[in-house]
Amino acid sequence: MVIGFVFISSCTDPIIGNKNHLPPNTFLSVFSMPGDTLAPGKTVKKISWWGDSPNGYVVGFRISFDSLNWGYTTSNDSTFIFSLSGQDSTFRIWVAAVDDQNVIDPTPASNRYPVVNSPPSMVFDPSLTLPDTIFPIATVKWIGTDPDGDNTITNYWYSINDTLHFKPLPGNINIMTLNKDSGLVAGNMSIYMKAQDNAHAFSRVIRMPLDSTKFLRVKNVTSKILLIKDMPTSEMNDANAYFGQVMDTIHYDVLDIKSNNGALIPKIINPMFIETLKLFRIIIWSANRTDNAQSPEKDPNLNLAQNSLPFYLNSGGKVFWTSGFPNVSVVQGTIFNFAPIDSIKTSCFIPVILGIDTTFISHDNNYPNLIINNSSTIIAGTKGFYPSSNAKTIYRIMPRTNCFNDTITVGIKSPSNNPNLVFFLMPIYLLNGNLNYSKALIRQVLLSDFGYGNMR
Repeated sequence: MVIGFVFISSCTDPIIGNKNHLPPNTFLSVFSMPGDTLAPGKTVKKISWWGDSPNGYVVGFRISFDSLNWGYTTSNDSTFIFSLSGQDSTFRIWVAAVDDQNVIDPTPASNRYPVVNSPPSMVFDPSLTLPDTIFPIATVKWIGTDPDGDNTITNYWYSINDTLHFKPLPGNINIMTLNKDSGLVAGNMSIYMKAQDNAHAFSRVIRMPLDSTKFLRVKNVTSKILLIKDMPTSEMNDANAYFGQVMDTIHYDVLDIKSNNGALIPKIINPMFIETLKLFRIIIWSANRTDNAQSPEKDPNLNLAQNSLPFYLNSGGKVFWTSGFPNVSVVQGTIFNFAPIDSIKTSCFIPVILGIDTTFISHDNNYPNLIINNSSTIIAGTKGFYPSSNAKTIYRIMPRTNCFNDTITVGIKSPSNNPNLVFFLMPIYLLNGNLNYSKALIRQVLLSDFGYGNMR
C-alpha cells in the first residue's frame, strides 16, 4: 500500500523525552552502514521498519525524506513512488520510532536508495487493428505501461509515414483519431508511436500496421455519396449491375462491408466509422435480410447501422436505406432505431414474393411503381410497418392472401418535407424490372428529396 504522510517543519531532529527514560531504537528491513548506498532499483519501492523500546512499547514512527520535515504513521511499511526529474537519482529516508511516552529515537535509522528509471512501453490494442483499406479517417487505440507507475507517462508521440516528425499527445489518453488535416492522405500510409515518461525516457517505436512489409491503403473521398454494400455476396452481381445502371451519371464512392467477412469495417465505430460516414453528404446503405435472421440484434452489420446512423443523421447527413426485413417476430421498430417506425406489422407477414408479383405501388405520385427483376427473383420475409407521424408513406404492397385487405407499408421518407431519410424495407436492387422506373426512383431520392444537385 502507499501511505500518505503529514509533514511538519523542524530545524532539528525530533527528540523529546527525559534523560531517565531510554528512547526507542529504530531498524530498517535492509541495513546499511552509515554513508553506504544500496543497490540501484526501481522508482517504486516497498520499505519496512520496526522499533524496540527498552522502557515501554513502540506506538508509531516518524518518517522524513530530508531529516527536517517529518510525518507520522503507525504502519510498519509503505510503498513509495520516487518521482524522478532525470534518468536516475538517489533518495534517502529517515525513520524514528516513537514509544508510548512520546519519546522519539534521537538516532533515526536511515538508508540511501538509488533509483534507476525504467522506460515506458506501449502496444497498439491488438483487438482494434485498422482495416487494410480506409478513407482518410483512422482511430487507433493503444495500451501504455511504465514499471515506475503508469501515471509517470507524460506524453505519447505519433508520426505518419516516418519517424522524423513526431507530434505530442497527452499522457493520460489512449486513443486518437487521425484525418486529412493530421497528414492522413491518399496512398500507402503507416503510423508510428512512442511513449515518454517524466524522466524523459522513451519506449521503443511501434508501427501500425505491425507487419513492416504492409501499409494502410488510404482512399480519397471522390464524391458526396457513399454506397455501403451490405448485401449477401451471392447477390453482389445483381447489386453491382443495378447501381451501375441507375447511377450511371452520378458518381459515388463505395464501402463494401460484407465481403471478406467484413474486413473493411472499422472495429471502432465511434468515432472512426461515424467520422468516415461524415466525410459524405449522402449514405446509400444497400442490404438484404440479416444473415442472422433469428437474432437480428446479433447481426454485426445491423448493429453497425444502429450505432452509427443516428449520429450521422444528427450531424446533417442524409440516408437512403434499402434492405430486407429480418425473419423475426418483432413488435416495436427498435431494431431500426434510426428510422421513424412506431411498430412492425406482426399480423401480416409475406414469406416469399416471387418474380411474377409486380405490384409495388407508390403512395406518392413523385415516385415510380417498381417491378421485380425477373420471374426467377425471390424476395423472402417481407413485413410491413407502421410509420411515425412525422414520416410520409411512399411505397406499399397490395394485399396478399395472408394479408387480406391489409396494404403493407414498405417505404417512407422523413420528415415529409425536406427529408433526410428515405427508408425502404426491401432490397431495391431486386426491383429493377424496369430500368427507367429505377432511374426515376434514384433521381427522386438523390436529387429531389436530398438535393444532391445543389450540394457544395
